[in-house]
Amino acid sequence: MLQKKYVFHTFDELESIAAEITASNAYRNASGVLFQLYNPKIDAADEEIIAYLHAACEKACLVGLTCANIADQEFDIKDEPIELNVTYFQTTRLLAFDFDMNHETGFVAGRILNNELEDIYDARCMLVCYSCGSAVINAFTNEFSHHKLPLFGAKAGRSIRALNPALVYGRSTHANGIVAIVFAGENLHLYMDNCLGFKEIGLKMRVTKTEGDHIITEIDHKPAMEVYSKYLNVKPNKYFVHNVCEFPLIFSQNDCILARVPFACGEDGSIHFTAGVEKGAKFRLSYGTPDNLFNIIDQSVENLKKFAPEAVFLFECRNRVRFLKDQARHEPDKFREYSPELSVAVGYAELFFSPTGGSILNSALVAVGLTEDASSQDEFRACIKIKEEDGIPEEKENEVIPFVDRILHFLEKTSLELDQLNRKLGKIAYTDRLTRIYNRWELEHKINEAIKLSKNDHKPISLIFMDIDHFKHVNDTYGHDVGDMVLRATVDLIKDNLQSQHVFGRWGGEEFLYLLPDADLDEAREFAEKLRMQVEENSYVVVRHVTMSFGVTIISEGDDMASFVKRADEALYIAKESGRNRVVTKSSIRN
Repeated sequence: MLQKKYVFHTFDELESIAAEITASNAYRNASGVLFQLYNPKIDAADEEIIAYLHAACEKACLVGLTCANIADQEFDIKDEPIELNVTYFQTTRLLAFDFDMNHETGFVAGRILNNELEDIYDARCMLVCYSCGSAVINAFTNEFSHHKLPLFGAKAGRSIRALNPALVYGRSTHANGIVAIVFAGENLHLYMDNCLGFKEIGLKMRVTKTEGDHIITEIDHKPAMEVYSKYLNVKPNKYFVHNVCEFPLIFSQNDCILARVPFACGEDGSIHFTAGVEKGAKFRLSYGTPDNLFNIIDQSVENLKKFAPEAVFLFECRNRVRFLKDQARHEPDKFREYSPELSVAVGYAELFFSPTGGSILNSALVAVGLTEDASSQDEFRACIKIKEEDGIPEEKENEVIPFVDRILHFLEKTSLELDQLNRKLGKIAYTDRLTRIYNRWELEHKINEAIKLSKNDHKPISLIFMDIDHFKHVNDTYGHDVGDMVLRATVDLIKDNLQSQHVFGRWGGEEFLYLLPDADLDEAREFAEKLRMQVEENSYVVVRHVTMSFGVTIISEGDDMASFVKRADEALYIAKESGRNRVVTKSSIRN
């Protein structure tokens, strides 16, 4: 494998580059040739450039994008050259796929690519550049996610001053498209990581209302803009984007830490993003310093060196450049010291999907290393953590620490201590002391919250009210210690079925509630029947045999917490009166 970087300003320069490429032995002997075209200019003849490259270099697969240019005027990149980065492979095959999303849906495009992947037995990874919305790219990647194929790439950007079209390059240019390159070959191995470097701070908050897939309208049931106005004193004016770039919102998804940075705010108090946001997701504010970001980059470079790649691709968020300003070049330059011919794509969002998880990122730098050394091993690092220094280095002990650094250190440490204290207090306040699940107070809070969300998005939620049969007999016959053992054992049995969105708690005595978001009545009944059978088939210490009765209901229009729980309780009463050890459903107040 061989990587070579070219840059050009004029068409004459491009023609000279193409002639050099096609005359080389590397081009003639390659099993596959990858062209990455990254364009910072606002007035380039995009379509003419793409057409020429395809005609002059027929053997190459081309992918690329217009670069994001959102830094201050003094750091504008519109006069920088266009980069054409070429990678020659010796054994790897490249397969290119172009999708014009004006004529396809994300689902259909994803199904087409999935069908192709079924026949590519040695597919190893995929590079994707796109210029469509986040909902479309999410639908696209979801359709072939079961292949567990590592995926990397970026979203096309544009200049915030010139407002030129954001384009993705493939067989042609697309203002609303997806271009994917599949790398296939048994000898190909890769390294992937994503470098973030922002530290979480403050309270955990929740997205309670969204508009579409990229706008948050409410956080903790208040206008989303209040997060910045309350905690950072940032106002919704023309300086909003500049004032928030150092403070991404940090989410956790699929074992990957995600940052989201708004690119605009609305008059209604909403905040707008280039990557997807989900209702119900929890996050914390974060802050960044150049030292922290460079700390992560240094680790990434060292990890890459150990992997020993033959080609290196970087996908960087322009928000990092806006934040780092005159220090922005330090990040790619640290990689260039090891790999001078690497490629750099600067976009609105970065793609990072490893076999164990990943997502669309913001404010990150995704580093990818490739090699055709068959003895290498794949390596994926979903989130590199900042290395903390043990004490102050000796040479800095006598230095005056900058005021801002001292304030940030204070806020970080107090946030950590408050978070640890809140966790301890939460366990006391929100959990049942005996069974270590939610208590009645927290159940009421969770059910009320779920009802609000259901009314906003019109999705079903179901509730299961369950009760241990003849529990008084257990206490009277064997004593309360054995009764407590039965309660704990039953709770442990049911907890094995818990999923992240489920809510399970003790209502009182031997009664429990189980909330199932996004589940209709039939699904909830089947789930309750599964629990009933597990309890019935379980062998308890001392008591041996225990059964439970279940009442199941679904949310109805006009329900509040009291009516919702009451209807489930009424279904439970019918189950008890009908002989116990059974599941009864009640779907509305009238039945």
